[in-house]
Amino acid sequence: MTTQPTVATKIFGTACVILSGFILYLDKIYTYLDISVENLHGWSDQENYIWALTQTISPILIMIGLYLRPYFYSLLIPIFCYVLQFYFVLDSSMTIDKPMTWIYVSGTSLLLIFTIWITKKLLVRFEDIRNVKMNLMEEIIVADDEIIGKKINE
Repeated sequence: MTTQPTVATKIFGTACVILSGFILYLDKIYTYLDISVENLHGWSDQENYIWALTQTISPILIMIGLYLRPYFYSLLIPIFCYVLQFYFVLDSSMTIDKPMTWIYVSGTSLLLIFTIWITKKLLVRFEDIRNVKMNLMEEIIVADDEIIGKKINE
């Protein structure tokens, strides 16, 4: 039995999902604000340590948020942030945004969201078709039992 989440639960889940996207850039914020971490736990520099740490925490926040059923559109933020990071990982020489980066990232994010939406619609459609087939099979079995029962009684 599934229960509908409360508004507070949805808001907290939404906040977790949004935070999961924004923390991916915590290393940049630390560098910009000149904040230093004393214990890097063996990492060579602070930026790599914070980046790896947030890459680990972000999916956990997404899972917590999804469990709490956030508002759907909050998923746009981590998708956009991960796609942006993907472009920076592919071109590690890129230290600042190129003029077209935002267009590429926006387009890729929209394409990803559209793909997810289409996949969900197809899965729902396949489930509906399966349910119709099952109902039809059950009706055939019931009708067949009635026909066989009449022939046996004759």
